[in-house]
Amino acid sequence: MGYFHRIGVQSREQTKPHTRIPKWVFHRYVQVFADAVTAAFALVYAYALRFDFHVPADMHRGLWTWLCVVAILRPLTLVLMHGYNATWRFFDLRDSLSLILRSLPLTVALLLVRTFLHNLPVIPYSVLILEFGIFLTFAGMLRVTRRLTHELVHAPTQRARALVVGNEATLAATVRHVRSCKEAHIIGLLSEDERLLGIHILGVPVLGLPASLSSLLMIYQIELVILSGANLECAAQVIQDATDFDIQVKILPSVGDFLQGRVHVSRVVGIDQIARTRTEMNNEPHPAVKECFGAQTVLVTGAGGSIGSELTRQLADLNVRRLVVLDHDENSIFELMNQLEAKKVAKEIIPVVGNIRDRDLMQSVFEKYSPKIALHAAAYKHVPVMEENCCEAVLNNVCGTRELVDAAIRSCCERVVMISTDKAVRPSSVMGATKRVAEMLIQQRATEAARGRHETQFACVRFGNVLGSRGSVIPIFLRQIAAGGPITITHAEMTRYFMTIPQAVQLVLQAATLAFSGDIFMLDMGDPVRIIDFAKQIVRLAGLAPGKDIEIKVVGMRPGEKLHEQLWREDAQVTSTEFPHVFQVRAIAAPANFLHLLDELERTARVHESDKAIQTLLHKLPIDYRTEREEVETIAAVS
Repeated sequence: MGYFHRIGVQSREQTKPHTRIPKWVFHRYVQVFADAVTAAFALVYAYALRFDFHVPADMHRGLWTWLCVVAILRPLTLVLMHGYNATWRFFDLRDSLSLILRSLPLTVALLLVRTFLHNLPVIPYSVLILEFGIFLTFAGMLRVTRRLTHELVHAPTQRARALVVGNEATLAATVRHVRSCKEAHIIGLLSEDERLLGIHILGVPVLGLPASLSSLLMIYQIELVILSGANLECAAQVIQDATDFDIQVKILPSVGDFLQGRVHVSRVVGIDQIARTRTEMNNEPHPAVKECFGAQTVLVTGAGGSIGSELTRQLADLNVRRLVVLDHDENSIFELMNQLEAKKVAKEIIPVVGNIRDRDLMQSVFEKYSPKIALHAAAYKHVPVMEENCCEAVLNNVCGTRELVDAAIRSCCERVVMISTDKAVRPSSVMGATKRVAEMLIQQRATEAARGRHETQFACVRFGNVLGSRGSVIPIFLRQIAAGGPITITHAEMTRYFMTIPQAVQLVLQAATLAFSGDIFMLDMGDPVRIIDFAKQIVRLAGLAPGKDIEIKVVGMRPGEKLHEQLWREDAQVTSTEFPHVFQVRAIAAPANFLHLLDELERTARVHESDKAIQTLLHKLPIDYRTEREEVETIAAVS
């Protein structure tokens, strides 16, 4: 379901039930009789028009004679020319042209009879021509009425509000198709062609360009986005934007896509279908969560990201006093505020645009708003990108975390919870290594609290991949399926843990309520899933056969990737908590030289030393950092 459905907005089109009409009314025999009556009426009306509604007495005999002829021959001609093979409930422009062509021969024949046979009752030429036009008008109206009646009677009681994204070549066909299947109500269109802005296509307005999708989703409370065609340049961004709002996306390939071999999709698939295959949990907030966050001021960093924005939305449903949402991306904050405004959140929401690496900003935020709980979701998370930007990974994930926690301590914040990742366990990537260093920093500050140096509590919450987040595999796989394949994976044996964003955030809030002193809370991610099996599952959900309709291609591991992720080390002390899906991993005390090594790492990152220098320092830290090559060599040696 879309975001607005989850928050309770009545966004689906509602229609009242209609009384059923007896089937015999629309039987073919009744249609033939209706055309006969229409033909008779058309002739009488033609006579009336020809003689200004005063038909001379000498014309009456001809009127009644030709009325019987036309009333019989009109439907008989249509029967002989297969004019009733078309279904009236789907009557369209092509059917109207067909009606004209099938009605014309009789009129031509009557004109010829009038010309060459003089012993028959006289009928003016103009009457025959008028009768032809009047019959077509009223016969067409009968068929249009039948179509409208069918649409009203069979209109669904609920239809998802939809936007269609496409171009000039595909939008009209998609509107017709969606209207015929009755599963969605099209609110508007988005076109890649700026020339179409402001016009209407089949009565539906073109509201904007694909770039405006995010704002339109909120303004019109959209529940479904339909990609009209599989070869759209904007497809990737549309899928990503809709995914960020948890809006279902369906790809509707055009006939041209099929004929040109660009797609083989026989059924559309959305992220919600994939999410339903994962573990379901109760969506209601736990009483302990309500009690913990009730009447509190809460700070969320990285609030514009996938996890941060969902944290903010779920916190808005709780009785918090104030929400401070911080992100360095102005556009993300703008979109988040629009979402919360559409949700009609009564509590105070304070947007802050800035970087967690800015010491003065972090201190100002804590002093000005005095948050009692800080949920730290801001991080650089894309593994291959961070392999090429090691200094930035350190400055953001490590130094930014230090500025946040130190500002929290100075401002007597009650608790700080950092969102971490399973990639921090025996990390093989710079991203995972920096998150593990940040975890150890959290644990070191918690040790200081245990020694009475401050009262702020610290913890980390660690989990794996989330379905539908920015950069996740699902939007990539969907785009590749829509393009006819192949789906690309990096290794046939690679496994990952998966969880939906709402589920992950729900468990994060539960973990935040627990008493902690630097411990790491691990979310129950279920069993690890092979990426290749996951790809096959998505292909099957699309109604296709993996390896036959859609090729799955192994392209090789990317820098920093691991074959298998771990939730915790083998020697970790793991215990259950009062929440069935949250586990506690006992913190390991940071070594005595940890802060010295951390300072050296920060100095090296700030002067933007080489990536090799950063990796060397990460090797010195007690985080079990191994590059992806070392990881593969270790696995091969064990095997």
